[in-house]
Amino acid sequence: MVRIVTVVRVTFLVIFLCTSLVISWTSVIAPIALLGSLFGLKDNIQNRKDTAFDSKKNLLKGKPKTELEDVSPEVLQKIQKDVYDLVTYDAENTDSVLDFEVIKQNTECVFAKRAKVWGSPSWRDELTLEENVYRSVPTFLKFVNLCPVLGLDGFVYRLPGGKFGTDVQTFGQAVRRTLTVLSNHDPRGQHCMDQTYIGQKGWVFEFNGVTCFITTFAPFYPENSSRYGFESNDCYIFLQPEVSFAQHDLGPDSPHTNWIDPKTMRDRIRVAYANSGREYLIRDTVYYPMSHDVVKPIGRDDEIVKWWIKDDDKNWSRT
Repeated sequence: MVRIVTVVRVTFLVIFLCTSLVISWTSVIAPIALLGSLFGLKDNIQNRKDTAFDSKKNLLKGKPKTELEDVSPEVLQKIQKDVYDLVTYDAENTDSVLDFEVIKQNTECVFAKRAKVWGSPSWRDELTLEENVYRSVPTFLKFVNLCPVLGLDGFVYRLPGGKFGTDVQTFGQAVRRTLTVLSNHDPRGQHCMDQTYIGQKGWVFEFNGVTCFITTFAPFYPENSSRYGFESNDCYIFLQPEVSFAQHDLGPDSPHTNWIDPKTMRDRIRVAYANSGREYLIRDTVYYPMSHDVVKPIGRDDEIVKWWIKDDDKNWSRT
């Protein structure tokens, strides 16, 4: 803009000088045009000054009178999606799910191979167990809400075997701590891990109103155990919503098994475990504490592992 203005001014000056010695209509118009170019045309120096002045104006001055209910649904939905994307992750393709595949494909459970499983995010060594589990809470909430609709069968937590899979007592405490984190953040406030009757009949793990059966696997279990990890070096806590059993039509529990001619899915599962050499304890009643089967002893007839009782003699603060 400055270049154009300068050219115009110089042109009018030349015309003025060329016509100033002769009295004509051009000699009259030329000085007028020159003066007009000097005072009538603004260059962008002045524009820059005006812009600098305008930039000092506070266009946000004054608090808006809008309330939350006045915000448009579209804006709120966008914000909610941003928050959702921040705190959740792709739970179908995590390390825990991929590493659990060896157990999923080799276990004798007849519907395990096709089971739809979600899992915890990748383990971070710089975090404690509680901090690692806490990262999964929003996605675990998403899981329990969607499991009846999507037909999801389980949510698996993978714990490093070097830290938590050295023996059944250490593993039991890790299971207690994992479930306690989930219980502490139960949206419905049931806090099932705070109950005083965990070791008795009637207790069940529950999160957001969804009850889960819990199965665990660890590297110290021998090949003849139903909790054998098939050479995996890590530990796994598998939470299966009870609605999954109903969707697979497993049928009610029973102390009776048709070993010769299995009729039900439950019969077929029990026979498959027995034929593989990993037969598990079947009680003579269906009324027994569910907690007794969460962390199984190494030997089928060994003493019950009371994993729900906190070991106060150990310091868990940095593991």
